[in-house]
Amino acid sequence: MCRQTSPSLKQRIRSGASFCIGSASIDMPEDELGQYLVEKPCDMLFVDLQHTPYTEPQLADFCTVASHLGSPVLLRIRHPDLVCQISSFLDFGAAGVLVPMAEDPANVSEAIAAFYYPPVGRRSVGPHFAYQYGAFTDPRAYADWWNDSGVLALQIETLRGVANVRSLALPGVDLLLFGATDLSFSLAANPDSPWCSVEDCQRHVVEQTRDLGVRVGVGDMPFGTF
Repeated sequence: MCRQTSPSLKQRIRSGASFCIGSASIDMPEDELGQYLVEKPCDMLFVDLQHTPYTEPQLADFCTVASHLGSPVLLRIRHPDLVCQISSFLDFGAAGVLVPMAEDPANVSEAIAAFYYPPVGRRSVGPHFAYQYGAFTDPRAYADWWNDSGVLALQIETLRGVANVRSLALPGVDLLLFGATDLSFSLAANPDSPWCSVEDCQRHVVEQTRDLGVRVGVGDMPFGTF
């Protein structure tokens, strides 16, 4: 079984401690998912809505199953312009959100507002499927726990995202990940860029965010060990 999540996962990520993100399909049967988690223990399960045709009921069912198996779900939303929908996706049971193609500080500000409960953000309470809500009897206590525990990640996949990274790594963002293939396309489309390779871009992001308290996971995909 996947290692149990704890309220300190956000702090572990930010502190630089090792953590593992696995990858699963929403339509994976529960027995197969359980076996996967036995063979490949992880701290979170990545699920992709950006490039897959999964429905919202499928997502809610999968998050319920994954939670019963001890694994929180990190969900990649469909588009950076849809950050207003983050609250709804979290109410389906996700424990974290990955925003793809992050490059606009205004989008990130909206993502933070949708991700966190007041006074940090503007997320409203939807208790039926929300991750770990059943462990709390008081909505305020749950909101405070969520604000200290939910994981908000951005995926850097364009040169604009690389150039803007200091203004993207706002308070409330926990993790920066890369999409190397799309980033390589962005490099090819901009031959006069100050960066010559994906590795150059990654080094720049690491250097620019070193003092901002956000974790950078250097790799090609939003899953793996960091």
